[in-house]
Amino acid sequence: MPGQVGGGPGGPVDPSGGRPGRRGIGYTTYAITVLVAVIAILVVVFVVKNDAQVSIWLFGNTRRMSVAGALAASAGAGLVVGLLVGVIPQIRLRRELRQLRRSARH
Repeated sequence: MPGQVGGGPGGPVDPSGGRPGRRGIGYTTYAITVLVAVIAILVVVFVVKNDAQVSIWLFGNTRRMSVAGALAASAGAGLVVGLLVGVIPQIRLRRELRQLRRSARH
């Protein structure tokens, strides 16, 4: 029956008459994953190609190390900071959601 909600032989139908909703991981997730992988590969290639020794000042200490080591350390630090910036709001939101669910039960 056309316009039937809940599906039938033709599968689920959107009540507004449009296409059925998507299921599973979307195209955007795959595109972001591929983009992150390409950037990670480019960072690794860039780090490996820059192996010259340089003096680096960090918090009052001057050390001689390769540019590759400095780049790898800064990329790792950026990754950790980025993950923390992304995870902290999630923890707060999960805590709020848990409290709302508890208050809804009682």
